[in-house]
Formats: sequence, C-alpha cells, structure tokens
Amino acid sequence: MKKILGSVLFLILLAAGWYIHEGGLKTLNYGQGGNKDSTTVNGIDTGNNAGNNAGNSSSGNSNNSNSGATTAATPPVANNPDGFVPNKDTLKSILSNGVVRVSVENPSRPFYSEDNGKPQGFNVDFARLLFAQKEFTSGDHATITVDTHHGVDTYPAVPDQLTKTDQQGNAVVDVAMDGLTFPDNTPSGVVYSIPYVEDFGYSLIVAQGSPVRSAADLAGKTIGVLQGDPDVKAFVEKAFPNSKIVELSDASIEGQRSWMAHFLDGHQVDAIVYDYPFGVAEIKGTDLKFAVTKLDGSNLSYKVGVRKEDSALLIYLNSAIAKVKQTPAYLDLLRKYFISDQVLTTAASGGEKTYVVRSGDTLNAIALSQLGSGARYVDVQKRNNLPNPNLILIGQHLIIPLR
Repeated sequence: MKKILGSVLFLILLAAGWYIHEGGLKTLNYGQGGNKDSTTVNGIDTGNNAGNNAGNSSSGNSNNSNSGATTAATPPVANNPDGFVPNKDTLKSILSNGVVRVSVENPSRPFYSEDNGKPQGFNVDFARLLFAQKEFTSGDHATITVDTHHGVDTYPAVPDQLTKTDQQGNAVVDVAMDGLTFPDNTPSGVVYSIPYVEDFGYSLIVAQGSPVRSAADLAGKTIGVLQGDPDVKAFVEKAFPNSKIVELSDASIEGQRSWMAHFLDGHQVDAIVYDYPFGVAEIKGTDLKFAVTKLDGSNLSYKVGVRKEDSALLIYLNSAIAKVKQTPAYLDLLRKYFISDQVLTTAASGGEKTYVVRSGDTLNAIALSQLGSGARYVDVQKRNNLPNPNLILIGQHLIIPLR
C-alpha cells in the first residue's frame, strides 16, 4: 500500500512541476487566445493594433533605423499561431510551419490596412502570390499562410521588428513588408530583397483649381513635405531650390485624416510632394489632384526586409519576386491599387494624335509603333501623366506626343 501511495505522491509532484513549468511559458502566447489587439511591448504592437499614421510615406523616416522602438528590459511577446514551432533558421521555420509571419504598419494604405480585423491591401495580395511560388510550397506544405498579425504603428518599426526576440530568444517575425526603402543594414542586421514594387516616384499634389500644373510652376511657391521625411525634403531642396519648403505633420486634425486637404485648401502651401503609391489612398475622397504623378529625378523601389543571417531565405524571396512580377496577376494588382481617378491630364493639341490601348499592349511597344523607338515610352508616360509605365488599361486613350 505504501508503495502505491508513494507512486501516487510522486506522480502528483511530477504533475505539479510540469504545471508550474508550463505556467512560466504562458507569456509566449503561442495560441490564438491572447489579446492580439492590445499587446504592446517595447513600443511595438505585436498584435493587430490599428496605428494612428495612415498612409505614412514609405521613404520617410529612413534616417533613423531605431526610431520606431524603444529599449526595455522585457522582451516582446510572441504572437504565433497554434502549433507553431520556432526555428532559428527562418526559411526552415516558414517551410516546416507552413506560415510566414509578416511585420506590417497598420494602417499604411494602400499597402496594408484592416477592415473589421480582416487584412487587406497590396501587400496582403502580393504576399499571397509570393509565398504561393514553388520556392515555398514544394516542401511540407502546399500552402503557406500569410500571417500579418504583427502590426506596428510607425514606419521604422516595421523592419525593426526583425531585430526583436521573445523570452526564449526566438524571432517574433520572419519578414518585413511596408513599401520599405531602407538601405541594407538599416536597422543593423537587416537586409532587403530586390524590389517588389518599383518605377514609381514622388508626386506633386495640388488643390482643385490650383494654377500649379507642373514642376515648372513651383518657382517661388511654397512646397509642403511630410514632417520627418528627410529623403523627400532633400529631393525637393535639390529639385526646387527657388521654392520655400514647409514640413507638415500628418497627425489627425480635429479628428480627421485629411491633413493634405487641410494645408492645401487652407492655402498654407501651394503644393505637396509625396510618394505617389501612398498618395493614391491619402487623397482618395478629397478634391485634391495629382498635378504630376512622377516628378523627374525621383524613383522609388519598395523591398522586403529579412535578417542578414537568413541568406537562403533572401535567395528564395528574390527568385519568387522575380517570377511573380512577370505574371498577369501582378499587373492586375498594380492596376487595382495604384491607379487613381484624380490625375490631371490635358487634351491633345498641336498635331498630337490619340492612341487607344489594345490587349497585349505595353507602353514600350506603343512608343515603338507610334514614335519609332521603344525608348520613347518615357515621353508617352510623361505626356499622359502616368505614374508607372505598367499602369495602362485596355480601351484607355493615350495622347502620343509629336515625333
């Protein structure tokens, strides 16, 4: 009898030890029962918290690699799906778990936002195409789940999450996506893929009826740029040395997110220079216009961030990105998210003719057939105020400039 009681007591003690041990691991929150909407550690929201900076400029704030997070003694809390098994090798983690954890800024329309908790935006759709490529689906899982439940509320904090680990020393995200334009090793230890979105630039945004219709009209005018965006400020200073530059805050004004309309309609600035892709969502629903969709000398390339040691993952990403960009589905995404109906154009004049876009047309092919040189696609793009040479639609009327 004593032997039986001793065995029972031993089992009770063993179970108690196991229970205490497991209780100490609950802060890892590997299941779905944790509060993903309110978990904030080190200034970083590791759940689905909707931030306050909708449409932040992708190229802004890249001068400070750590400006999106602060240092604290408590490590971030991992927010992983049920059954997730951490692996120091990020590529192996993605392939073995069948899930890729993506750091995003929420909201950063049109790249990422949430509607009643449902992720949406260009990055969501592109990531699904990207991780559906054979580089990622030829292993244990035929489908890779794109997990964007790792939102932060500042642009620099998106790649900074790649440098964070939980209490067990495991990474809290696998890749970073938000139209990132940081150079390699910004922040330290983070490198970037080939561009997954490119050929866009800085746009010139004006109020309805503004006399400013081109870059030439900016001489002596006041130009607004996003506060804390050193790249666009440097571009404007170089491109428009005879203009006054004013840095503008994109904080909510009287509860409204119409900061551009506030400054332009209030005549505090004559025009605003801003990233075109983010500008599409920023001015939607206002009376503002793109006077110029791509200013000369500007070129934006958005990339995916990974940890420097994840060289195999970077190779896989670059291969998959290159393949996706050659598909019709990719062109459909560009046209879905980055075509605006608020672009100013002028009618044909002085002997110019109009060309109607047909199925299979490219701007290069149109320039070759109409102007004798494919290289003149740039002239066609400028004449029609197109933000990107890929953004043409079947049935669209393009004005062909003179030879």
